[in-house]
Amino acid sequence: MSDFFGIDVGVGTTKIVALSKDANGGIILDAIGETKSPRVEWTKESKGKQANQVADSIKGLIADLRIKQKQVVATLPEDEVVSRLINLPPLKESEIRDALKFEAETFVPYPLDQVSIDYEIVEQDEGGRLSVFAIAARNDLIQTYVKLFKSLGLELIALESPAIAMKRVVNLNVPQVSGVIVVDMGEKYSDIIGMSGGNIRFTRSMSVGGESLTRSISINLSLDMDSAEEYKKAYGMKEMELEGKIKAALTPVFSSMAEEIRRAMTLFAEERGRAVDILVLSGGGANLPGLAEELTRTLGVEVQVVQPFLKVDSSKLNLPVNLNSEGCRFSIAVGSALRGLI
Repeated sequence: MSDFFGIDVGVGTTKIVALSKDANGGIILDAIGETKSPRVEWTKESKGKQANQVADSIKGLIADLRIKQKQVVATLPEDEVVSRLINLPPLKESEIRDALKFEAETFVPYPLDQVSIDYEIVEQDEGGRLSVFAIAARNDLIQTYVKLFKSLGLELIALESPAIAMKRVVNLNVPQVSGVIVVDMGEKYSDIIGMSGGNIRFTRSMSVGGESLTRSISINLSLDMDSAEEYKKAYGMKEMELEGKIKAALTPVFSSMAEEIRRAMTLFAEERGRAVDILVLSGGGANLPGLAEELTRTLGVEVQVVQPFLKVDSSKLNLPVNLNSEGCRFSIAVGSALRGLI
């Protein structure tokens, strides 16, 4: 078993995945589970009550899964992370951070003494020039996560951007093509990640998520949110179901989401000099009935739902979910658990 596990603390649910390697280098699923958590952005509330509820829910899940590891890899909300692909001249490793602090003044909207900056080198050309993916996050946000896991008796060994976690999942499971756009659909926000050559080229967050889709059904069809959620999961974007009423209710939000994805595809084409080859859906909303087909028709690109457990041996567990149909909801937790394994 690995020394750590991956955790995705989301809005509404928290997911945990623990992975390890066997003697032949294969990846094994050691634990998987999820629990309900407050349907609020707990890091933004001031008195700590919601954070305590999140901690209690995580504690219960760890106990239920009988997880013994005391180290964890977690992800920050993508909408709270500022990232940029930066081109730098030939520099030594020790000089990159100083150069990034200078560059950060142009894209980080916070005082630099209030943020932490991390990076990974994406490319180095023959002349030694660097392409660096830089990530900045507020120190107070980072400390909120450190405090959360410390209260649980856990050591936070890494706190990443969801894009970094998703990159591992894509590189492990999606055939290597020149251009990939990933859309990870969360409860309140969805993340768009542009990748090529196995590396991240850009990220952006859009304020469209599963809750937006449910609310659109609720408002348009005068349903309570729970009923709207059930109709969404059952019929989605399928035009032939319920005389197309659910699809019609979802269309305004879908159109907004599709337009954001189209802009990302255009940006990718402009920066990389070629069109996107494939659109990969992930997260809780990825399996919305008819969504992949509708995006294919609207955007003219191949769309697939990611299978994060495709190359993971899950035979040792009595699984609480169907990994083929529900695995995409655990993508970020899987990506975190894959740190250091691939």
